Amino acid sequence: MAVDFVVVGSGAGGLVGAIAAKLCGLNPVIIEKAAVWGGTSALSGGGVWIPNNPLMQRDKVPDSDAEALAYLEATVGDVGPASSRARKLAYLAAGPAMVLGLEKLGFEWIRAPKYPDYYQKQPGAKVGRTLEAANFDANRLGDRLATMRRSGMRPLAITTDAAPKIPTSLRSLNSLAGFLRVIGRTIAFRLKGQVPLSMGETLVAQLMAVVQSLDIPLRLNTPLRSLVQDETGRVTGVKVGTANGEEEIAAPRGVLMAAGGFAKDAAYRMPLQGVTGEWSPASPDDTGDGHKIGAAAGAELALMDAATWYPVSITPAGQINVGIWERTLPGSIIVDHSGQRYTNEAASYVDAGKAMLDRDKTVPAVPSWLVFDTRYRNRYFFGQIPPRITRPMVDSGFFIKGETLEELAGKCGIDAAGLVQTVARVNAMARTGVDTDFDRGDNVYDEYYGDPTHRPNRSFGPVDKAPFYAVRYWPGDLSTKGGLMADEHARVLRPDGSVIEGLFVTGNNAAPVMGRTYPGAGATIGPSMVFGWIAGHHAAGAASGG
Repeated sequence: MAVDFVVVGSGAGGLVGAIAAKLCGLNPVIIEKAAVWGGTSALSGGGVWIPNNPLMQRDKVPDSDAEALAYLEATVGDVGPASSRARKLAYLAAGPAMVLGLEKLGFEWIRAPKYPDYYQKQPGAKVGRTLEAANFDANRLGDRLATMRRSGMRPLAITTDAAPKIPTSLRSLNSLAGFLRVIGRTIAFRLKGQVPLSMGETLVAQLMAVVQSLDIPLRLNTPLRSLVQDETGRVTGVKVGTANGEEEIAAPRGVLMAAGGFAKDAAYRMPLQGVTGEWSPASPDDTGDGHKIGAAAGAELALMDAATWYPVSITPAGQINVGIWERTLPGSIIVDHSGQRYTNEAASYVDAGKAMLDRDKTVPAVPSWLVFDTRYRNRYFFGQIPPRITRPMVDSGFFIKGETLEELAGKCGIDAAGLVQTVARVNAMARTGVDTDFDRGDNVYDEYYGDPTHRPNRSFGPVDKAPFYAVRYWPGDLSTKGGLMADEHARVLRPDGSVIEGLFVTGNNAAPVMGRTYPGAGATIGPSMVFGWIAGHHAAGAASGG
């Protein structure tokens, strides 16, 4: 059958858009410029934020669209048409329908029942709205596995709520038991000759398994060159690059742009965001093709200063490590070059990363320094580095070591008096467990990656046991967020608000419904998948659920 709907990009949003289109009777094709599929989604944590989802309902966890909307209004607000009330309502309505629709096709969902929304003090905040794909045997993909984008991490049968057990596995029997369960599940996979996938890899792998079951074609090494439009401006097809030159593919039912962000196009990004993307672990193919080609077709670009900011450390070998629990465990703080704290270190990664950039406008803070003591190093994993494994890190230059705070400050270029004063204040506050400066540890989100055995505050403790250590932290990101403006049907809009017929957008290619903030784990992939679902249905003239 002839193709009638083209999906540009093979991340989670693109895969779901193609699935939805196929379910509604269209004949989609997925084109991907890279030699591998999965996009930045494959490199992500794989969380999917869906309020009032069917798994919550089955677990009898109270939630409602009204509460979710109140939460979105409080956290996202109104930053223009991208975050309009109509788009928020469309997202909330179609999300549960998408979950059920994929489930009927064999996609196995699980819920992260302990994962909190990021702004627990806001109205409508909940715990447990984040979904993820269950661990999946990579071998089930057959030959398609060879072209899947891989994160490079060792395959583990881990889930979102199991992750916080790892750094404190030598501190708590409960954490140790949780970590051993991960190892046990991994061994069980291996004994059956299976390769367990988790996080973003299992998400895209399960979606690809559905794509395969529906016989949706995937064309790798097929970059989008331009959109084909008729005399009215309607998009009717695409021009793509191939090994044999340029090819035109007709798309009478439309084109879904799901080509990702522009994190890795330094020249394009720098004037918009003041960073080059060198600290971003996003896909190297995240170069803004969809933004440039969409704008050339008349689309409005919005929120182009936004990104899913994420503090990262970088090893001497160049490996970028996202800072998750390292900055939330007690015994560590983040300081700028004056030695001062400037934010709640345990806040959401978007807020922590943005705070670094904002601070750098007045005080040098890029890089900032994660400062911790020997007690912290002896107790907790630092990323994948076990406790007490310190000397190789110092010898490599990844950890900076000082017998005193003054020595550490000198080696790092931090103002010594400022650091000493800051640590003294932190230690005084830590005795009471109350961070009166930045409220670290005063809500369930801050505690999620904390130490369950540490009292009186799981996330906030003294930095007082010499020697001391520091690691550079940079304002990285998971990807950019701004992009093509769209309405509640995922249809792309011009600057005057009119619709470019036949053109849809989702994911980091789109101006985000979440605006410049990030309400909960999976608040990028969730909308990417949901608006992909909406786009596929709308292109076919079908209702998307709700």
